[in-house]
Amino acid sequence: MEYLNIRLTQPMIGMHTRLGQLEAHATPARLHSENRQARSNVGIEQSSISINTYPSRHSYGFTNHADFAKEHGEQGFSDLAKATSGHTQEAWQYIDNAARPGSNEPAATYTREVWSQLRKQRQLVAELIPDPEIHGTPARIVGDVDPGDVTVHIDTDAFAKTHFTPGQVEVYMKQKGEVRQWVTEGHYDRYA
Repeated sequence: MEYLNIRLTQPMIGMHTRLGQLEAHATPARLHSENRQARSNVGIEQSSISINTYPSRHSYGFTNHADFAKEHGEQGFSDLAKATSGHTQEAWQYIDNAARPGSNEPAATYTREVWSQLRKQRQLVAELIPDPEIHGTPARIVGDVDPGDVTVHIDTDAFAKTHFTPGQVEVYMKQKGEVRQWVTEGHYDRYA
């Protein structure tokens, strides 16, 4: 007896997939700095004191050259005028009285000078010695502080660098479907 053998193969579909990929790389920030160190630029101006003792020293006789010349120059002109006037008067005394009999005008002149010196009343004047002039300047801090400048500039990119690889789906026929038939005699061929 003849047997009909049928072998049926189902079709098989194969599929390769690749997922889509998004690659994003952040760009690091770039730093630039300007650095000027702080400086104090500050110093101390020392205190100072100035003492002018000339007014007090001048009151008891110490004078500088300018004051000495001024005082004695004026006194010299005054004494010169007084001496000129005195000599003129003395000359007229000699002219008027020296020719008279029994007159001893030089002795009389000398006697008058002595008596005028003796009759002078001397006066002592007590004056307060002025205090010296003292001027003091306190110590002080001078200069300006420079706080320096440490400025940091940060340069960044607004967007990250990206790269997108799209996904893929590949479909292929892994096995075709088929129906095979054959005939055997006396048995079924199960494994054919």
